[in-house]
Amino acid sequence: MLKKNAYINAWDKKQIHKNLENIIIPKNKEEAYNLQSDYQKYSKHNLFGWKIAATSIEGQKHIGVSGPIAGRLIKERLHKSAEKLSLLNNQMKVVEAEFSFQLNNDMPKKNIPYNSQDVLNNIEHICPAIEIPDSRFLNFHKIGENLLIADNACAGEYVLGKNPIKSWKHIDLKSFKVDCYKNNQLVGYGLGSNVLGDPVKALTWLINELNLYNITLYAGQTILTGTCIKPFEVKEGDQVVMDFYELGKVNCRFS
Repeated sequence: MLKKNAYINAWDKKQIHKNLENIIIPKNKEEAYNLQSDYQKYSKHNLFGWKIAATSIEGQKHIGVSGPIAGRLIKERLHKSAEKLSLLNNQMKVVEAEFSFQLNNDMPKKNIPYNSQDVLNNIEHICPAIEIPDSRFLNFHKIGENLLIADNACAGEYVLGKNPIKSWKHIDLKSFKVDCYKNNQLVGYGLGSNVLGDPVKALTWLINELNLYNITLYAGQTILTGTCIKPFEVKEGDQVVMDFYELGKVNCRFS
């Protein structure tokens, strides 16, 4: 059996790294994504997909980076809408509303970067999602993007809506509004334009970013494109609903 590195041990046990002595510090993004690839090696499933962290200004402020970074979605952390999730050992304790997409074709590296139309042509469906991010570093907002990438881009638990939508391309996602409720009270709203200007643009960024490091996205994988809202705090007993209107609702509660 492969020996788990310090990143994977902290991920499995949802523990904070006590020090950096036993941690391989990536020198650049390529090394960081190589370290990140270990997460999927210990999953019982094929890689479920990808997430993008820090596609909004608020998200970048939250984790202390100047631009987006990518992380892997591990299927063991997937939840269905309306499920109860534990916040035990989650230090961030915030939720995010996200547009998710599933691909219907592989997106291998090519000489010319993909454009948004290329990506649109390869989307199977869209689905509302909630992410409950987390980091295994105490001062996650101070450690920089390379360590955060190796920390799986603050990936935590995530929740997908029950009814993916195939017919959605008539919708202007840039101006699309999402209402956020906590314990039946409206606590804020988000816009698609908060996600790198457009969720499809964010997905295009991800595909081209990973292609730089010879990483291919595959048909059937799901991508969370980053929060369209300012992350808001939750605690045990809270219930959260993200209303994506014609795209549906997604909800969860916490223990």
